[in-house]
Amino acid sequence: MERAILCGVSSLVRPDALVSARGLWRTPGPSRLFHADAAEAPEAALPWLREVAEEFVRRADLTVLSGADAAALYGPVPPLRPARRLRSMGDGAVLLVCGPQTSILICDDADARPRADGPADVLFGLPFTPALPNLQAALGANGVPWDAAGWLDLVNTAYAA
Repeated sequence: MERAILCGVSSLVRPDALVSARGLWRTPGPSRLFHADAAEAPEAALPWLREVAEEFVRRADLTVLSGADAAALYGPVPPLRPARRLRSMGDGAVLLVCGPQTSILICDDADARPRADGPADVLFGLPFTPALPNLQAALGANGVPWDAAGWLDLVNTAYAA
């Protein structure tokens, strides 16, 4: 079983960690799970961390973002707006954590059809929030899903673990 790479933006404040993470992130192979955990970062570092987060999101298979992280990185806007912004930057899905018991999964529309009501993505309201290690294990065991149903299965597997 191949392990998925888990990288958190808060750990990238150190230059040596950033260099190592960039090297791992560019290596073909394992699935990439990015945690945009910027809520506790120093305020002076936030503009730079936003750039770093957007760099890593481009290659992430799954990005986890909380409402507090979205507010820290993008200011006082509805958290779905930055989540959709990050989703549009790469090919991976975004899991927006709305609270301890609720998440929204944003991923490709299974039919890849443009929709009149917004971008070609699907929003799933999930009645739970899987833990990062469980998501990491599910990505490592099952690989990256190809469609919305696969992402939903992966998140359900992570929650059940």
